[in-house]
This record gives sequence, C-alpha cells and structure tokens, in this order.
Amino acid sequence: MMNVGFHRNKRYISKLINQTSKCSFRKPQDSIECSHSCTIRNTYMLSDGCILNRNIGVRSNYVIPVNGSFRRMKYDSFRFYSSSNIDYSNAESSSNIAANVVDDHISINSEINNGGLGGSLRVEPAFYTPSLKEVFNSIIKIYCDSTDPNYAQPWQMRRQIKSIGSGFVIENRLIVTNAHCVSWQNRCLVRKPNSTAKYPGRIIEIGHDCDLAILTVDDESFWEDLRPLKFGKVPNLHDGVIVVGYPTGGDNLCITSGVVSRVDVTTYVHSQHRLLCAQIDAAINPGNSGGPALKDGKVIGVAFQANEEAQNIGYIIPSCIVEQFLLHIQRFKKYTNFVTIGMTYQLLENPTIKTFLGLNKITCKELPDGISPTGIMICQTDKLLYENPQILKHGDVVLSINGYDVADDGTVHFRDSERVHLAYALTYKFIGEECQMLILRDGKLKEISITLSNPHCLVPLHQWDVMPRYYIYGGLVFVPLTMEYLKDEFGKKFYERAPSSLLNPINDCFGSTKDEEVVILSQILASELTVGYDFRNIILESVNDIKITNLKHMQKLLEDYTSEDFVKFTFEKGVIVVLDGKKVQQNASSILQQHAITSHVSLNL
Repeated sequence: MMNVGFHRNKRYISKLINQTSKCSFRKPQDSIECSHSCTIRNTYMLSDGCILNRNIGVRSNYVIPVNGSFRRMKYDSFRFYSSSNIDYSNAESSSNIAANVVDDHISINSEINNGGLGGSLRVEPAFYTPSLKEVFNSIIKIYCDSTDPNYAQPWQMRRQIKSIGSGFVIENRLIVTNAHCVSWQNRCLVRKPNSTAKYPGRIIEIGHDCDLAILTVDDESFWEDLRPLKFGKVPNLHDGVIVVGYPTGGDNLCITSGVVSRVDVTTYVHSQHRLLCAQIDAAINPGNSGGPALKDGKVIGVAFQANEEAQNIGYIIPSCIVEQFLLHIQRFKKYTNFVTIGMTYQLLENPTIKTFLGLNKITCKELPDGISPTGIMICQTDKLLYENPQILKHGDVVLSINGYDVADDGTVHFRDSERVHLAYALTYKFIGEECQMLILRDGKLKEISITLSNPHCLVPLHQWDVMPRYYIYGGLVFVPLTMEYLKDEFGKKFYERAPSSLLNPINDCFGSTKDEEVVILSQILASELTVGYDFRNIILESVNDIKITNLKHMQKLLEDYTSEDFVKFTFEKGVIVVLDGKKVQQNASSILQQHAITSHVSLNL
C-alpha cells in the first residue's frame, strides 16, 4: 500500500515520491513539470493505467509517466491523497518529459469521497484510452419531434413535443437507439459529436417490446470517419462500465461511470414485457436513452430507463438482447417480437401443494440430467394457441423449458450463482420455432413440444404505432380497452385508480376468439339526447341483447338499425342506456360540431 500526494510545492512532491518503494523514477524531480495554466480538467492517469478524477480549478501542472508516455496533471494549490496498490514498475523515466506529454480534454464523472486534508481521491481501472476517442465519435445525438395520440380523447392528437436521445453506429450503416426515443415521431434528425450539421434519419425497424430501434441516414457524407461499434458479452457483476450519451444539462457528449450491480429479468417500462436487463449505478438521465454502455471499447448494453424512486439505479438493455433484436430483422426481414408462452402460472413453494400434485414421488433417476423435481403449475392457457388440451392445460406442472430447470419460485439458472425469471428460457427463440417442455400431468412425466407464437391478450400490453379507435353514437363514445387508454385516463398508476371492472380483463389475460376485445363506454358527450345519463368507463356487454365481440362488430350492428328503432345498450352490472334512433340520426352532426369532432368514427375502424 502506498500514499501518493500532490502539492504545488515541488520539493514536497519529491519527498513523497522518494518515500514510495515501488516507484521506479530515478530522479523524481525530473518526472515533475511545473508551469502555469488556467484550464480546468479532471481526469488523469497514473503509471499503471489508473485514473485519478478530481474537479478543480488549475494553476500548476504536474506530469507523471504513463507506460512510456505522460499525462499532464493540472491542479490548484491544495493537498490530497490516495491509498492504493499502484505499481510504477512499468513506468519509464525520461529526461525529455515534455516530448511525451499528452493533453486530455474530456471530462469523466467520478465519485470523490470527502475526508482527510482534501478528501480521499478515488483510483479506479482505466477506461479512457486513445482508442476510445474513435468510439466516442460514433455516439450520435438524436433530435426528435413527435406527436402522441390521445387515447382518452381519441379524435385528437396531443401537442407536438421535442426530445433528445442518443444512439450509436453499428455495421451496415445503422444506428441503434431506443424505441421510445423515436415513437410517434414526425421528424428525426441526427448529429455526429464532432459536427454541427444535422441529417434526416430514417427509421428502418422498431421493436417496442425490447425498446430498441434502428435508423439509417441516406446522406453519404454523414458516414465519413464513423467507426461501427462492436458488441461485447453480457457484463458480469461489478464490471466497470461507462455510459455515453447526451443527457439533459448540456449539448456536448457526456460520460458517466459505474459498475454493474445486478443482472436480472426485469419489466421494460416502455412495453411492460419481461426481458433480461442489467442494473448499474451510473447516472442515466433523460437524453441518455439509446446511448451505449461500454466496457473495453465494446458495447455491453444500451441505456434505456432509470428507477425514479431511488438514486443511482439505472438500467441497460444487455448486448445479447440487442443482438437478438438485430437477428430477428436479419432472419425475417422485419421484427417479429420476443416470444412468450401463452400461459399464466402459480408458484409451488408450498410443500403441501407439491405433495398434492405428486412432485414428491418423482425421483432423480426419472428426470434428465440437471432437472430437479420442482416447477410451476399452469393456471390459464391461451386456448387459441393450445386448442388441443393435450398440449398444455390447467394443472400441468412445468419442470423444464428448453432444458432449463424451473425452480419452485419460477426462476431458472442464468450463470454461476445467478438465477433469473423463467422468461429468460425463451430469449433466444423465434416465432414458429418449437419449445420443448417437461411437464407432470396426473402424476406422470411427459415431454411436449409447442410451437411458439404471440399469444392473443384480451387487453394488449401495448399498441405502439397503432392509432386509437373510437365510435360515437348519439354522444356515447365507445373505445376498446387498452393499456394506453388506462394510462391516459387514469395516469401511470392506473392500477390504483381505475375501477376494478376495467382491471379484471387484464387479469383474465386471453381472449376466446382472435378478434375478441373489451369495448367500453369512455364518456358521454353532453346533448339533449343524453340527459340523465351520467356514466363513463363501464364495459359494454350487448347492443339490443346481441353480445358484442369487438368495436367493429358494434359499429356494424348500429349502422344496420333503421332510424325508427330504439337502441338499447346493456353494460356491466345490468346498467342500460336507451336512445331513440331517429333522434340520433337527426342530431348526429350537431353533437359532433358542438364538441369540435370531425368524424363519428376513426379512420382505422
């Protein structure tokens, strides 16, 4: 262990270096250069390639050898120390110091632990090297003008907003960024870090479930001097990582550093899908989204979200998910979504239910290598995917998925001592491929194979890039129940604010037919026809006692009725609304005009 001190006094520095047993400097005074400067920089390297970080005003320059070259260190009149195992054996002494001095002018954030005379200076493994300068040149700033639809008022759009995102260049002249950075965009411009010119970006493909998108630029001049970045492996715990992007607070490239603190399957906020994710303690702020997380100059992830309720918790999409997203596009010429199994399940951590299901009677000899008598019990299945109940049904116990041993808590082995959610077992599968499962049914082991496909959810998790649909009849506004509607109507915490009747279809999960959806009465526009009707956000069950399948079905029924008919709408809990068809026809245009609505039906219905 050695102490390294810096002080403006040249003799004092010589004394400190002379006391260092591992220092190979023959003449300490020759390895120090004093001059005057008023620049401010904060990151410098010691001889073993370690980095010293400190934000300080500068008056004096000191130089320490770094593997045969030197970094000029600029500090004010103060004293501070660092204790670390620093080996100077590879440092070369030189009488011509100034010839090898390199100026660095990039700011890298780092933590400073206050204490001692001037605070404890943190020494960490080097991550800024000359080769990284080329990497930083490939980090792109994305300017997006977007207009989101209003699902609560589906006949109008929200106000146009401007946003900033980040991206990075990969092979084949492509730019990777986040899907939420370019969703509902009207115009997308991109800019290189060393340029003032903005180029129109063209979106090639968006994967909303994995929150990724790829862009390109048609202007040939944009790609000059741009180096495609390479992907690295999924980071290990405590791996050092730097996040590069354009967060709020400035216009230039910003770099933050941290370590990987967790790798787990997490819900992606943009889509509510569960996919592999890495948690880091580097700051991720608005504008960082889409920027790369780097280790050894390679992309190990893409910054995409942060925990708003905690400090220093950011998340990156690991490189394996990004590469799988690109492989989807390469194989199918379009993005086809990460697959899921159309089922809900129950954990089997209670020993009594395991005994009841017969798991205690299974011996290891009956099971394949690496599979244990543990698993999950299936509660619901998508009947559209598994029409044959012999494939997958309620009460089946799933012991393994694609060779992954499923534990009683619904996790599978990831690596070393890490376990993650069982969704990871499907990460590398494509739609149309077979999924092998080992199940226990009626006390007997059985191997089954299911063809993977996107399940039909009664309330879709997301409908990005799909304009909202609506139909207005006599001032009654009908819309399909979607997650976007719930968020627009009740806010992000709609699970706490929405009526339980609107949340139940989410829990029911799967529809009985491919085109089944939940239709709700969103609101009632005020008019003479609707006096006394004060209902909103209730589920429509039937029109004139005919059960409604979806919004299109309701539209067809209403347009087939003559103007002489009374129209009865039956809602949940027996609530009914009756309108006079003749008066509806007479007042339809005036109701729309009164509420500044151009059409009684959406264009995409």
